Amino acid sequence: FQKILVINLPSRTDRRDAMSLSAAVSDLQLDWINGVSGEDVMEKALPLGDHKSISPGNKGSWRAHMNALQAIVEQNLTTALILEDDVDWDIRIKSQLQTFALASRGLQTLFSNKGSHPHATPNNVELGEGDAAHRSSVPLPSVPLIASSTSSLYGSGWDVLWLGHCGTHFPSPSPSRPDRVTIPNDITVPEPQHLKPHPLATIDDLATLYPPHTRVVHRANTTTCSVAYALTQSGARKLLYEFGVREFSRGYDFMLSDWCDGLIPGFQDLQDLKSFEDPEDLGATMRDLQDTGMVGNRPMCITAQPPLLGHHFPAKASSDISGHGGAYVAVVETKYVRWSVRMNLGRLIKGEKIVDQWPDTDGGGDVEG
Repeated sequence: FQKILVINLPSRTDRRDAMSLSAAVSDLQLDWINGVSGEDVMEKALPLGDHKSISPGNKGSWRAHMNALQAIVEQNLTTALILEDDVDWDIRIKSQLQTFALASRGLQTLFSNKGSHPHATPNNVELGEGDAAHRSSVPLPSVPLIASSTSSLYGSGWDVLWLGHCGTHFPSPSPSRPDRVTIPNDITVPEPQHLKPHPLATIDDLATLYPPHTRVVHRANTTTCSVAYALTQSGARKLLYEFGVREFSRGYDFMLSDWCDGLIPGFQDLQDLKSFEDPEDLGATMRDLQDTGMVGNRPMCITAQPPLLGHHFPAKASSDISGHGGAYVAVVETKYVRWSVRMNLGRLIKGEKIVDQWPDTDGGGDVEG
């Protein structure tokens, strides 16, 4: 990416210190975007929308993300990665991103392939949930890759790479036209029992649908939390228009999720369908039709399960957006990230052994630094 932009409230010097050190030991260069307090967001500066139910924290978060998008547009950056200041990553993030780039290009190849695919399963074959997931997926080594562009190793057909989140869903199974790319035997992926976004959450579907140590790359689908996402210049312009100019009516990550799912009015060519009482049913149908090119122009938002970057829960954790929340658990950890930079920050600075926070059951917790 051309730049990595980190959103940080100036008052949260603790988070900036931790992020600066994390970037230094990972050989990453950061640029900073000042966070915004909700009390500093004037009502007359908000786009159209119902703002009554939006908390001050969410207003400040929205404006900070708009400022990050604005920086991408004004600096004419080809690509940029936006991080929130409570994000964490594996010390092997650079090699993880290289593999993800191949999978991203492979996924775009699957969607650009209008003909039959050698891994396709006929529509008339009945499959169980696990078989349907397997046959909707193509292992990375078997996917023909589109050429990387001069501007991005991730391909040229994407708008958003949602690299860090606290939950997403697989697309509807598509055995006749595979729409997922698997990265098998990925040693950076925790074992299935560790795959959940929060200590009180249930185990992710990934844990039961795919073999252990599998990462799955697919289009974003009802994704939550905007802790880490990359954008193209085109994607940044689209989002800044949609949520900085046209409408602001929900928390930013929910609006981003709707945009990626093709549920923003500009993409809704099915507005006249009144038979869908359940918004999830309507959304699923719209996504299916858009994926087959029958309707709309759904953005190309690509994500991974598990995510490559995770939300770090430090000691004295508290969100600047919503506080602890109803499911708060006082535990220091980063879900999904094995060789966590934040959990090993002191060891990395001292040159000591790194501790795997989600070790395999066959033993081993310390690894060489």
